[in-house]
Amino acid sequence: MADKVSFTNFGGKKKVRKVKRRGPKKPNINAEALLDEVLVAKKMADRTIAESGSNLITLPFLEFSALQETPFASGEWNPVEVTLSNTGNGAASTVTLSFDNLRVRGQTIVDSLNPGDDKVVVIELRSDAVDKTISRLDVYYHSIEGDTFTAVRRDWFPNDYEAANIFESEIPPGEDKNSPLYQHREVMHGDFHIICGNCGVRAPTTFRICGKCGTRLQKRLDRRDEGRDLAAVQDEREILIKKLQKLGELKDKGLLSDDEFTVAKAQLLN
Repeated sequence: MADKVSFTNFGGKKKVRKVKRRGPKKPNINAEALLDEVLVAKKMADRTIAESGSNLITLPFLEFSALQETPFASGEWNPVEVTLSNTGNGAASTVTLSFDNLRVRGQTIVDSLNPGDDKVVVIELRSDAVDKTISRLDVYYHSIEGDTFTAVRRDWFPNDYEAANIFESEIPPGEDKNSPLYQHREVMHGDFHIICGNCGVRAPTTFRICGKCGTRLQKRLDRRDEGRDLAAVQDEREILIKKLQKLGELKDKGLLSDDEFTVAKAQLLN
């Protein structure tokens, strides 16, 4: 940049005074050090994303127990303490307790249960039957993705149990010889959902139009060639679900101990 020249008249004699303009201050930045910091930050971000398990399949898994302190009397309200534990790696929502052949009062719905959380609810059950009959407990819950799980337990009411757990197995006590009559229901009905190819929302297979974006829905099997990655993830979920279902059946039938069941479930979900 050229210097500015100033002329001043001193009695006919010209004096020239040079005035230097100051340019912008150069920042004191080490470009190489800054680049190194950016590269380190990028590596940390990439590692965090990779370790975040963005492709990890998360599923809830509820274990529960029902404690009866005194013998169950017919025609009366009998208190029962139910403990729910989410031992899966995903949140469970809208946990619902449903009883067959029993009247119930108290809290039977839990809005959500995060992994590792426990919830204790006290309800009252009533049976008006004079003779012992088999009653069933269904526990329904959902994953964040909309999958529906169902666990089934059966027991006798009224009964003379005292300070004992009830609804411990799918097969009622003493009914082992009739076990084929008590067929296990599917733990998850994942086959009842399809995925919108436009927005990715899950919907029941009975839906023909996506409720979110209005796109016409097709069955997932018809869309394998259109979205192989999505289908692969969905198939992986279904395989994992079936394995969890089998583990639950083996535990209910006494073929797996609590420790064996815990280890096997942890291997599937981790």
